Amino acid sequence: MSRLLYLLLALALVRGVMYAILIPPWQAPDEPGQFERAKAALSAQEWVSTSANGPAWYDDLSQSLFTFPMWDFLDAERPTYKAGQPLSRYIILYNEAYEGQYGSRPTYAAIGWPIMLAPESPIVWQLYLVRLNTVLMSVIVIYLTYRLVETIFPHNRFLILGVPLLVLFNPQHTHLMSTVNNGNLAELLATATLYFVVRGLMRGFSWPVVLAMLACALVAMWAKATAYFLPFAIATIGLFYLWRHRRRWYWLLPIFAVLAGLGYLFAPERLRILSTWAWQGIIGGRFQLDPVVPIDLFRSFWAFPGWVSVALHPVWYWLWLFVCLLAVVGWGVFLVRQRHLIFSDQTRPQLQALTALAVATVVAVSVPLVWSAITNTIVYRQGRSIYPVIVPISLFLVLGWYQFVPAGWRKQALVTLAAALVLFDALVLFAYAVPFFYSRY
Repeated sequence: MSRLLYLLLALALVRGVMYAILIPPWQAPDEPGQFERAKAALSAQEWVSTSANGPAWYDDLSQSLFTFPMWDFLDAERPTYKAGQPLSRYIILYNEAYEGQYGSRPTYAAIGWPIMLAPESPIVWQLYLVRLNTVLMSVIVIYLTYRLVETIFPHNRFLILGVPLLVLFNPQHTHLMSTVNNGNLAELLATATLYFVVRGLMRGFSWPVVLAMLACALVAMWAKATAYFLPFAIATIGLFYLWRHRRRWYWLLPIFAVLAGLGYLFAPERLRILSTWAWQGIIGGRFQLDPVVPIDLFRSFWAFPGWVSVALHPVWYWLWLFVCLLAVVGWGVFLVRQRHLIFSDQTRPQLQALTALAVATVVAVSVPLVWSAITNTIVYRQGRSIYPVIVPISLFLVLGWYQFVPAGWRKQALVTLAAALVLFDALVLFAYAVPFFYSRY
């Protein structure tokens, strides 16, 4: 199995580099603004800069947006370049827009550090260096995916390989993980957190595992708001322990209270702000979810390249909806088959691990839907918002499909799954993305 793991990692690296090269500069959601933060994070002075006191490279970045015509591929009005104009004329500067409450300098520095290898090189070369760094993050995500599934199902080759394959050949995921965005680091750290959650539930928690889990969760939340679901996954562990040691609950509650207090103390300020806004929206009482939010969330989870610019033919989205619903039916089959083992000591760790992953998935998917409903907006409707739970989502899908595979056909089914994913990925890249960006040449 180790050779197959190395093959998966090599494929992740090659495909990531391919996407990073083929997708033109600045042709991913928010990439210019995200790159600005990653580069600015390398200097304390530049980190707090604004349009009024921007560094010299702001003009280089502005010119690059026109050298590699970003607006040619956007459904937006094309501005006119004027030397000396503030960068905020062309893109959103997060430090100004969010009044310093967006992201954190250390996490952005972890994204942008390759720029230090070539500080005097052209802006676009620095962009590609940072893209390569995010590609390496995607390779680590595939490794963690393999290990997470192997921890829960140590003898099931179909799942151990099938889940990483589904993550690996998700074209939209590869596209975004090969461009610059703080969501990539948040996804990596969230996946690491879920791995430590699963490892602790399956093999028992040790202090190193607990500390690694909490550290990854905390840094992930500092990286981006898409990781704010992690406290719910960790709290699920607390509920398991409360039930297991329910006769001594009065000893455990103070411990959980202290942990909750520490979590609140070190939580990002933006989490407190968003929580306040959400509560105000809830007590406001008027909820309305625009249907475009779940539709776009689903479509852009699988394939919607560029700035969510290149939609596939509807038949492909209907096909993905069908196979997802098939997985839901498969889960019903799985629960029926496992009903007599639900309270078994032998399978309890496995079911607890799956429950923790399910809680993480439900909360992460619910956040953009609920936020859109209580704010009556359609801003947060991209599938990348739920990529921090792409691993559990993929696990549940493959586990559902697995229920329909006869025992003697699992190897053939795995090969078929891999071939179908490779073909779909090639279709998206070479029949949609590349023609969209390069047909004029």
